[in-house]
Amino acid sequence: MRIWFSCVICLLLVACTQPAMDGLSSHAPQQTRFEQEGHATVAALAARYADTRRNCGSASTPAFPCSGILFRGTIHSPLYHFWNPSPIAVQKGGVSFSFLRRDSQFRQIDSTYDHGFVFYPILSMPSDKRRIEILCVFPIDGATFDRDNPGCGAHQAYPQQSRRCQSQGITTAEQWLAHVVRPGVAQSYYQCSFDVRDQMNEAAADAFYQVIRVMTLHRDVAFHSRNEMMLATWPQDIPAQLPIQALYYVGNGLAAAQYDQQDFYDRSGVMLPIIRIRLPATPAAT
Repeated sequence: MRIWFSCVICLLLVACTQPAMDGLSSHAPQQTRFEQEGHATVAALAARYADTRRNCGSASTPAFPCSGILFRGTIHSPLYHFWNPSPIAVQKGGVSFSFLRRDSQFRQIDSTYDHGFVFYPILSMPSDKRRIEILCVFPIDGATFDRDNPGCGAHQAYPQQSRRCQSQGITTAEQWLAHVVRPGVAQSYYQCSFDVRDQMNEAAADAFYQVIRVMTLHRDVAFHSRNEMMLATWPQDIPAQLPIQALYYVGNGLAAAQYDQQDFYDRSGVMLPIIRIRLPATPAAT
């Protein structure tokens, strides 16, 4: 599968609201540096997408701190800032993300969202950014709104069968598939999550690898869904501390992404590049 990235930095400079445009256009070297940083971001995302390593150099370090694209879809609103956890996320103690990589394929980011933001991978984020712990991963959409806090636990529709995988002795992709793929159940609700918290050590690295394997083995379903990762909730109103690498959009989401870019700049002084992502329509697309 091929993924397409295109940098829209020239467009977003023109589309910025007047205060930010003035600040950029009055300093040509700064504008050039921003363009260079944006193209470097595109290259970094493409490289991480293509990087299908099993772990990040040791058996106790999962692949997500150094590979793939960790992102969150957002909805534009003038009533809140996109980088703040929602009231529901604060209540649950978890924020929903997804992970995109060549071996974890899905056809759309989410039908609800046409833009959002990308986090730096933990092992290459700037030193002044806050580390946000990744708590668990679902191979397909986890319907986390109706699960026990922090979104990793049992779903109310199947309170016993949907408990965390490791608590049920489910540690491999084959065991997950045998447990979940059965007639008459809603797989998003019935599935269990793999625990990838730091305290799991080597079990976390292998658990994440098993998630990737599920998405490959269960491609007919996984490609039309998306994986879901729950991250620990962070405090409100700390935009400059968050490890946000870029904003992204799909389809018609550019205008909303530009609004978020301006809002983030106004509150943090950091101008984020906007990246367009286009995914193939079928698993066979190359």
